[in-house]
Amino acid sequence: MKKIWMIFSALLVIPAVLFADDGGGEKQDMMKTMMFFALQLGVIIVVARTVGLIIRKLNLGVPSVLVELLIGIAIGPYLLGGVALPGFPDGIFPVSHATSLPISPELYGIATVASIIMLFSAGLETDLSLMMKSLGKGFLIGFGGVFVSFVLGASITLLAGPMLIGRPLHFSDPLVLFMAMIGVSTSLGIMARILSDEHKMGTPESVTALAASVVDDVLGLMVLTIVTSIIAMSAAGGGADAGGPSAAVVIIKAVAVLLVFGIAGIVFAGPLAKLIKSFKTIANISIFALGLALIMAGVFQMAGLALIIGAYVVGLSLSKTDLSETVRDALAITHDLLVPFFFIVMGMLVDVRAIMDKDVLLFGGAYALCMVAGKMIGCGFPTLFMNFNLLGTLRVGTVMVPRGEVAIIMSGIGLAAGFLDKRFFGVAILMVFINNLLSPPVITKLYRMARKGTKKDVAVRQSVSTPIETTSHKLGQLLEQRVVQEFRSEAFFVNSIALGPWHNVYHLRKNDINITLDANGDKLLFNSDARDVNLIKTIASEALVEIHDLIESVKDLITPSGELKDQSGTAHEIGGGAADAEAAHARKMDAGEIKHALTPGSVITNLTGSTKREIVEQLVGLLQSEGFVKDAKSAVDAVMERDASKSTGMQNGVAIPHARTDVVDEITVAIGLSQNGVDFHRSTASRRKFSC
Repeated sequence: MKKIWMIFSALLVIPAVLFADDGGGEKQDMMKTMMFFALQLGVIIVVARTVGLIIRKLNLGVPSVLVELLIGIAIGPYLLGGVALPGFPDGIFPVSHATSLPISPELYGIATVASIIMLFSAGLETDLSLMMKSLGKGFLIGFGGVFVSFVLGASITLLAGPMLIGRPLHFSDPLVLFMAMIGVSTSLGIMARILSDEHKMGTPESVTALAASVVDDVLGLMVLTIVTSIIAMSAAGGGADAGGPSAAVVIIKAVAVLLVFGIAGIVFAGPLAKLIKSFKTIANISIFALGLALIMAGVFQMAGLALIIGAYVVGLSLSKTDLSETVRDALAITHDLLVPFFFIVMGMLVDVRAIMDKDVLLFGGAYALCMVAGKMIGCGFPTLFMNFNLLGTLRVGTVMVPRGEVAIIMSGIGLAAGFLDKRFFGVAILMVFINNLLSPPVITKLYRMARKGTKKDVAVRQSVSTPIETTSHKLGQLLEQRVVQEFRSEAFFVNSIALGPWHNVYHLRKNDINITLDANGDKLLFNSDARDVNLIKTIASEALVEIHDLIESVKDLITPSGELKDQSGTAHEIGGGAADAEAAHARKMDAGEIKHALTPGSVITNLTGSTKREIVEQLVGLLQSEGFVKDAKSAVDAVMERDASKSTGMQNGVAIPHARTDVVDEITVAIGLSQNGVDFHRSTASRRKFSC
């Protein structure tokens, strides 16, 4: 304890020496500024990580966004950050007078870069396929939520805003437009976390809300584009009355710029990805991609649009390429470092004293309730015409209520530009708190009701959970990566949401198959329709077998003492561990089902085919003769289509061609042996022949 006290005392004395006034002139002032900035960065990072760790250990279930905002408010210039300390007469985070913001330009600059990275990552995670498929239902729900929220936000500001600022407001006032715009976008991350905790990601209501939220994000950025363009026109003295372009023309131009850049990015995504890949290493590829996002952010800002829109467009362009996962994974550490930093800095901008005024609190409460109603009505009402009953409507509407990163970024833009004062910025943050504190318990209560949310039961399938638990975080992460890769090889579209360290949620979609994978440390939990459980088990088995084979191959390179063997070294066996046990269990996972599916007539020891298709045709023919297959050609085509995405040739002369098809009523198995072997093209580097 004595040593700790001595270290603490030293930490209090050192800053006083470092920041003593020695009259060093402008150069010394610059050095002091940089030292002060480094200290502030360190304090934010250490406090964020420490509090985050405590919150995770307590398992309070509070969204990390709210925790980080509270940290920022607590250590900001209006509270603890302004308390005098030895060497810091004005506090560690004093109120800055360099800009209109209470924090230093350096801190705000890092927060701005963080917002660009957030939207770049959001673009990479955007499910374009889902968005295109949901242009009907998803668009109506997403548009309804955006439109009603915007109208209600504008209305409450027009009605109650004048009592705070002492002057009348009109619809085109920047204050009204920003307050209307702040609440239009749902937070996909917070929504996913709540549904994941309840294991309800695969329900009809959740799938519908997910599709709507993808459209919601794009529409929210369109609204930001339009609003910033109108404000820029007004600031320049434009408008039809002044001989300039009308608001309609400005809106069309703004949307056109966004659409042209967005469509061009998607169309030329292939050549762009090829260019980025020329940088060879993952680090260079990811850094170059981020550089493009930063450049495009600057270009959009120069064009009078928001920085974050340019970053989102670059991410959206790369979302359909094979670089999206690579870039996002490589930037994960940067993302995890800067995103909490952003929310903490936004919290520092909140003046608690300003929002403690009775009128401000009343307005903030009314504004927050309007934003709740905006999503409940705007997103819920259209679902009444989409096979959802009242309960389903309430579930979809409530799930769309949480606001987060986009709302806070828009609030920060408004405050920095001077369109919002600290009272209205505080109201926006208050809205985020109220929305995210009210929605989780309501969502939990609605989803735990035993009743179904759909009008007709025909389309509703039995949703089941398939858990897989490993023995360590590392093994769990390796299995997670292998499983996701296997689903991709099966032509599934994979969309992921990072909910925290070691915690990712994946949406796996192919045709009518919809699977959710919640990977949290050493646990993998699949939520799917009951009929897709065997597919999940098969893919998990393949992934475990690959991990097992990888471990087996490593054994030949290491001696029992852990040293690498030379070329003349003797092979040593390393004792089987948890991975061996899991792989052995995976091999036996569905042994009973396979044994039940086999009949004497579905086994052949003299396959005569000389090509992959001939072998598959012969095996399917056996199953058809046994009465298991209704349409042999469709079954063969399904197997060949599956094999085209990734060869089913394995090691030790074995191939397992398979597919999921409607021409069988249950799992069917045929086993055949080829005396001469057939080339299943296991890899382009090494072609080997396999028996079936």
